[in-house]
Amino acid sequence: MLATFVIQGYYDVNTSAMQPVLLNSNGVGSSSEADNVTVELHDATFPYALAYTFTGVQGINGQITCTYPGAAVGNSYYIVLKGRNAIETWSAAPVAITSSSSYDFTTGAGQAYGANQIDVSGSGLYAIYNGDVNQDGVVDGLDFNDWETDNNNFASGYMTTDFNGDGIVDGLDFLVWEPNNNNFVGMVTP
Repeated sequence: MLATFVIQGYYDVNTSAMQPVLLNSNGVGSSSEADNVTVELHDATFPYALAYTFTGVQGINGQITCTYPGAAVGNSYYIVLKGRNAIETWSAAPVAITSSSSYDFTTGAGQAYGANQIDVSGSGLYAIYNGDVNQDGVVDGLDFNDWETDNNNFASGYMTTDFNGDGIVDGLDFLVWEPNNNNFVGMVTP
């Protein structure tokens, strides 16, 4: 399955692509690779149990090709996106999985459950939120505390508090976190 999504703070409107986070953070990876992400398939009915998971490196173009067992084909699942500091984001509805399935979260806020995305381009390119350092499902003061500590210590490298993916924890990351905190951004699930 081909999943397409971008992570808010990593997206650069000047290049129309995400930052090469791995390369920027630790010199590993290529200029075409963004970050490690997980794409899960969850059952279409309550309690929406995890059926399959795929973890890999997403391209700066937002695409990741996920491989699932053949048993997934012919069934419908919610697609769930996870990143190391991203808000867990679910597809708007269950998606039928075929041998050539694709799902593009970037085409509209409504591609995510609860329209839980943000227009990062000003022209209709939607991204999943980030800034959730502790992965508790909300962007809040607890995430700020972690960011502040790393910022004050001039942290760099592969840090969960590096919200813009440039490899440095600084005020530019705060600019990603602050509006999400102020707007009470959090996970929305069925």
